[in-house]
Amino acid sequence: MSKENALAPIQQFTSYLEGYKESILPDLLKKHNIDPAQFVQIVLSEVKKNDKLLVAFKENPASMFASILAGAEIGLMPSEMLGEFYLIPRMVDKKPTVTPLIGYKGMVNIILRGGEVSRIDAECVFEGDTFEVKYGLERTINHIPNFSVEKSSTNFKFVYVVAKLKNGEYQFVVLSKSDIIKIRSMSRYENNLYFNDKSDPNFWMVKKTALIQLAKLLPKDYYGKKAVELDNNLEGGAILTLDEDNQVRIIDGKSFAPVKKPSIAQTINSLPDITTPTE
Repeated sequence: MSKENALAPIQQFTSYLEGYKESILPDLLKKHNIDPAQFVQIVLSEVKKNDKLLVAFKENPASMFASILAGAEIGLMPSEMLGEFYLIPRMVDKKPTVTPLIGYKGMVNIILRGGEVSRIDAECVFEGDTFEVKYGLERTINHIPNFSVEKSSTNFKFVYVVAKLKNGEYQFVVLSKSDIIKIRSMSRYENNLYFNDKSDPNFWMVKKTALIQLAKLLPKDYYGKKAVELDNNLEGGAILTLDEDNQVRIIDGKSFAPVKKPSIAQTINSLPDITTPTE
């Protein structure tokens, strides 16, 4: 294929994404008051920062766009800076693949948008803290931090998340370090954010794990239920793909989905194959 007839991966990705901006993204994003043009710019910025995402797009474009559309459907921006939703390049069955990851902040936003929960707080408990939990008819938590103790993975003991409902009641979940480790071991994918003082000094991954457990018990709207279901499936090893109508489909991940090209418009389908031009 000549240089004139070829498109570099980022050029073809941009062309595909522009097609989605015109056809599918407006319907998904208008429910969340997100401007499609802004959403597209954020996606492009994230992809340009990570060469592995472009490789995954080249090998499996369906996984890339399924992940993007999944984020749009639940109203989350795929931005590392915002911390709501991430596009993660992985090797699945030796194939570069994109899988999404809902962040702690993203899950909080989705639950609060549902309207039944007015506040969510997550805290970690460390050696030296005063911490007491009471169950029964009147469930309470008493936590007095010891700020002179280093807040590190070595000193970590518990994480808890508390939700205040609109009716004034509270619901909470408490997980120990061993509980977190058990939950982490159930995931198909290795996640080096758990108890990583350098990459995750604020323990967002641990807090999100506890929040997911609490979210299962909280009242949720359609998008909240969708987000929890998506997170559970992805942690269990599922991957996302697109069907012929560009609908997001979840597959169990035990076998790799055939590579498909998005079929949103003839102009996109008629683009040249991805080729990195050489000088």
